[in-house]
Amino acid sequence: MARRFATHERRPVASLDGIWDFAFLGETDPDDVVIDQLAFDDVMAVPGCFDATPAYAGRRGLAAYRTSVRIEAGRQRLVFEGVQHWCRVYWNGERIREHAGGFTRFWAETEAEAGEAEIVVLVDNRFGERSPLHMEHFDWYAYGGISRSVELHRLDPVRIDALKIDTVSVTGRRIDVRIDYTVDESGPSALTIDCDGRALLAETVDLEATGTITKTLEIPWAATWSPEDPNLSTLTVRLGGDDLRERFGLREVRTENGRITVNGEPVTLLGVNRHEAHPQFGHTQPEALLVNDVQQLRDLGCNFVRGSHYPLDPLFLDLCDEAGILVWCESIGWQYPVEHLTDPAFVEAQLAHIDEMVAASQNHPSIILWGILNECPSWSEEGRPVYAKLLGRLRELDSTRPVTYAAINAHDDKCFDLVDVVSANTYPGWYFGDIPDIPGELDRIAAHVDALGHADKPLIISEIGAGAVPGHVDQLGSLWTESYQSDLLDTVIGHLLDGQDRISGLGIWVLGDFRTTEQRDFLLRRPRGVNDKGLLDEYRRPKQAYRAVQRHFRRK
Repeated sequence: MARRFATHERRPVASLDGIWDFAFLGETDPDDVVIDQLAFDDVMAVPGCFDATPAYAGRRGLAAYRTSVRIEAGRQRLVFEGVQHWCRVYWNGERIREHAGGFTRFWAETEAEAGEAEIVVLVDNRFGERSPLHMEHFDWYAYGGISRSVELHRLDPVRIDALKIDTVSVTGRRIDVRIDYTVDESGPSALTIDCDGRALLAETVDLEATGTITKTLEIPWAATWSPEDPNLSTLTVRLGGDDLRERFGLREVRTENGRITVNGEPVTLLGVNRHEAHPQFGHTQPEALLVNDVQQLRDLGCNFVRGSHYPLDPLFLDLCDEAGILVWCESIGWQYPVEHLTDPAFVEAQLAHIDEMVAASQNHPSIILWGILNECPSWSEEGRPVYAKLLGRLRELDSTRPVTYAAINAHDDKCFDLVDVVSANTYPGWYFGDIPDIPGELDRIAAHVDALGHADKPLIISEIGAGAVPGHVDQLGSLWTESYQSDLLDTVIGHLLDGQDRISGLGIWVLGDFRTTEQRDFLLRRPRGVNDKGLLDEYRRPKQAYRAVQRHFRRK
C-alpha cells in the first residue's frame, strides 16, 4: 500500500504488490535481452530489494520481474512508486517505458485489449550511464529492485494526471487548486470539486487535448494544520469519468527574522536525519517499520526529520502529516564531484528527478523544506550555476516552501545567497576537534553566516553527530563507545538550546544505523560496514544517546 487513503473512487485501480516471478541476469546488457525467451527460475517480493535477500545479497546486475493480470480493454497506466536504479517496462512483450533515478513515482501507459496481460520489468542496480544520479561512493548502500508499490490504473477518456493544492491564505481559509489533465477528444466535460465532503464547485469546462485548470476556493470550516494540531482535509476532484483525491493541510510556511514560521508562529526544528534502509529489506520500508520509525521520532520528542538523501516513501510522509512532524525532503545526492555538476546530462537528470519529487510529494503539509545536492561543491565557482538552476527549478515548481541544501563546508561556501534557509553539516568532536570544541565551532558557523549578510535567514545545523558501535563501552568513554556519542550529543543540544539563539534548527546524524557502500576505503572507516552514528542500531534498538537526546527534546 503506497498511501494511507484511496486516491480514486471512480478510476479502477488494482494493486500489483505481491510475489512476482524473478530472474537474476547478472552482467547481461538490457539491450541483449529477448523478453519472450527469459527463464524465470525464482520469485521475488514486490515491493522489495532483491539484493537485500539471502539468495542475492550484495549482487549487482540486471534482474527481471514478471507478473500477469486480467484486464478490461482500454488505456492502462502502470504506476511505480520507486524502482532502483534503472528499469525498462514491457507490456505483453512491447517496451513502453524506461526510467532512471529511483525513489520517485513514474508511470508507463499503453492501450490494451481485454484479457490476460503480462508485465515484465528489467531492473538494473549497477552504477553507470543508465543511472547518472546513483554513485558507488555514496555513504549508503544503494539497494536494487522494485522497492516501492506498483499499481495498475484503467483510464477514462478524460483523465486527471495531477492535483496540486496550495494555501493562499490561512486566515482567509483560501486555497489554490491546479488540475492537470489529458483527454482523448477535446470538448466539454463536467467538473466538480468537494472538500471534506462539502461541495465547492460544479460546472462544465471545455477541455483541450491536454491542459490545466486552476481555481481559487474558500474552505471556511477547515481547521489549520500545525505540528501541535495536525488537522488534515481531503479534496476530491471529478472531471468527466475520472477523479482524484488528495489530502492536504491548511498552513503557510515562511522565513522571518532568522526563523522558519508555520502559520506565522516561529518554530525551532529539533530532529534527526533518517535513511530508508534496513538490513533485511533494503530501501523497501514495510508498513510496520514506518509506523515504528514515526513512533520513535515522537518518543524522542522530535518535531522534525530530514529525508537523507533522496525523496521519502509516500506512506512515511502520510504518517508525518498525521503526526505533525515537519519534513525536509531532498533530491538524491551525496558529494558529487565538480565534474558531475558541470555535465549537462547529469544536470538534466537532476532536473527530471526534482520534477518527479515535487509532483509526488507537493501536497504533504508536513514538508516545509525542499533540498538538493547534499554536501556537493557549493564551495566551487563551477558548482554555483548548477545550484542556481536546481534551486530555481524548485521555486518554479513550488513557491510556497523555502529551499535549502546542506553545505559540507560552511566557512568556504559560495551559494548561501541562493537559498531561503542556510544549512550546515559539521562534525566537531568527531572528524575534527574534541567535545569541548563543539560550542565554539557552532558559534563560528553562525558568526560567519551573519558576516556574509544572511543574519535574516534561518540557520540549521543539518548534520552533526558521532559513531557508536552498538553495545561498545569502555572505562575511558573513547571514540566509538555509546557513552562518547551520548556525551557529544548532550553537548551539542545543550549549547543549541541553552547557549545561543541564532541557530534555529538541528538535524542529528542519524536516526538509525545503516549499511554503507562496499568501497574499501569507506569500509575501513565504518566498523561492521555500517554507518554507526544512529541513535538506534540498524534494527531500531536504542543506544545510550537516544535517552540523552530524548531528555533535551522532550523538555522543550
